[in-house]
Amino acid sequence: MNELLDDPLADLLRESEVLLRGLLGNAMVGMYLGQDGRFVYVNPWLAGLFGYSQQELCAGMGPLDLTAQESRERVGEEIERRTRGEVPSSHYGFKALHRDGSTFEVEVFGVATRLGGRPAVIGILHDISARERAARALADQLRLTETLIETIPGPLFYKDERGIYLGCNRAFEAFLRRPREQIVGKSVYEVAPKELADVYYAADDWLFRHPGTQTYETVVENAQGERRDVVFYKATFDKADGSLGGLLGVILDITERKELERRVWEQAHHDALTGLPNMRRLRERLAAAVELAGRSRDKGLALLFIDLDRFKEVNDTLGHAAGDELLVDAAGRLRGALRASDLVGRQGGDEFLILLDDLETEEQAEQVAAKVVEVLSRPFVLEGQEVRLSASVGIALAPQDAQDVETLIRFADLAMYAAKAAGRAGYRRFSREMQEQVARRRAVGEALRRALELGQLGVHYQPIVELGSGRVDKAEALLRWSHPGLGAVSPAEFLPIAAEVGVLEALSEWFIEQALRAMREASSARPGRPLQVAINLSPRQLAGGACEAWLSALRGAGLSPGLLAVEVTEETLQDGGSAVLRGLHALRAAGIDIGLDDFGSGHSAFSHLRDRLVSHIKIDSSLVCALSSEPNGHVIVDALIAMAHTLGLRVTAEGVETEAQRELLAQGGCDFAQGLLLGEPMPLPELLEFIARR
Repeated sequence: MNELLDDPLADLLRESEVLLRGLLGNAMVGMYLGQDGRFVYVNPWLAGLFGYSQQELCAGMGPLDLTAQESRERVGEEIERRTRGEVPSSHYGFKALHRDGSTFEVEVFGVATRLGGRPAVIGILHDISARERAARALADQLRLTETLIETIPGPLFYKDERGIYLGCNRAFEAFLRRPREQIVGKSVYEVAPKELADVYYAADDWLFRHPGTQTYETVVENAQGERRDVVFYKATFDKADGSLGGLLGVILDITERKELERRVWEQAHHDALTGLPNMRRLRERLAAAVELAGRSRDKGLALLFIDLDRFKEVNDTLGHAAGDELLVDAAGRLRGALRASDLVGRQGGDEFLILLDDLETEEQAEQVAAKVVEVLSRPFVLEGQEVRLSASVGIALAPQDAQDVETLIRFADLAMYAAKAAGRAGYRRFSREMQEQVARRRAVGEALRRALELGQLGVHYQPIVELGSGRVDKAEALLRWSHPGLGAVSPAEFLPIAAEVGVLEALSEWFIEQALRAMREASSARPGRPLQVAINLSPRQLAGGACEAWLSALRGAGLSPGLLAVEVTEETLQDGGSAVLRGLHALRAAGIDIGLDDFGSGHSAFSHLRDRLVSHIKIDSSLVCALSSEPNGHVIVDALIAMAHTLGLRVTAEGVETEAQRELLAQGGCDFAQGLLLGEPMPLPELLEFIARR
């Protein structure tokens, strides 16, 4: 007796009626008892689910009456299997039929039992419509995602949090030239060479430790060993519980872009005729070498300025083709005369520069200069004729003679002219006695202090012609100074001095007043066709607050900011500093065009072409000159024009002096041009007459 009281099942049996009522009355799921294909009992929840009362369902209806036509066969089979005792229980889903004729998804858990000594079924029924709808929606979303991934034209892949490939699209397979069976489930070390896999793994590891996005350039090698330059764009994703799930990556193939950049860089930094570094490249190397020499106490550098004596005679007697052949031969001889660490480049025309660094003694520079004179004095054979030339070489040392690039070049140039004056075919070292230019600089500074007051300064305007139509709606304002004793002094000479003697600000104010006057008079002379005036600005003017003063002057004159264009050099953009850039951005924001002057002759400013600071570029006259004078001289100009147009920039060519140059520029799609062929700088009245005749 005590054992029976301790049996939990006995306790449940004593309470079975209460438990059964509680179970059958479940308000969360449907409960039913069926026998002979009819309901013996259904709970209220099940009856309500189908739109019936308990009494209606238990008055002769059975499970098949609540089953949609397409599911009746399966439901009948499941009931029969349990009734016949083939299975003790079953679990299945089917499409149920509501009283109003609508259908929905349900799930049944049925157990075979006996009632009154005969087989019966007791079951639990769930409404799974919402779950099924969610599952179908999820499946649809997955199919959409898969389709989207597969149809994206760029290579795409995704990895788990360990860096193992989970999947990829067809473009990724094609890019690696591997089927995805050789990718999915693999690590980067199984699909890439170790040196590249190390890069990918380190990048993935960093991104996993710093979830978010990541962009970097690298190289990808396909299954055939071919390598492509690429940019990886990656982003992490999370699992449903918020933990890191892995990363998604997209690849952009930039091989062609990198090759184009390399070619443009080569063309921009090397002389098209000789293949030597051009002045742009020379200045970059020279700037670094001068800085290093200034810090070193043991070693210095020398700059050799070389000019071929009597080269013009070769051009005049044998023609430019022979002259070009001679320059190529001379360039080869200069290369052969130098150490591998030395740099020789072409200054332009028949002038060359040689940079000698790591010099232990000054005499080493003279030894190289003597060797240069010797190799260039050997006969040249041009068109079957033997031609003899000589060379004059100037030497300047850093840091002894100069500690900046421009001064070093100028002093080497002065020394070269001293060598010419001494009879040519020799070399000279720079000395302080050669500094007549310094005395002139001092005289220029003194005279400049009173130039405005005495009315010696003027402004000339060079027309800028639209190549397609021949219209002139633009002009460049050029400062001119004629001194009774010094003669005509170039702005390139006196503007730097103006900053030194403290008159640059006054000059700038006067200059903008003249430009504004030109705009007003042009607008009056031809209503409806205003004249845009371009002015050149130095970094010092931009950093000194002139921008705001000029904007105020424009507003005060009632002129549109679009009538003023500001031109700066590549060096100004690259090296001008934050104050210069702030000034330029203020001008650009006000609606003033920003032009990049002498493009192709200074430091690279490509980043500012992309950030919409610059609205147009002006191709340097040296490149324009090469259009018709050098083989394939048009290649770099055409490339620059195409690049500028791709970035939405207008292009002006400077220094157009021949009809051939104009035609090549027009064929290349250049927008505007200026130069002596199209109109020389002239006073404002003459400019207005010039425009009126167009």
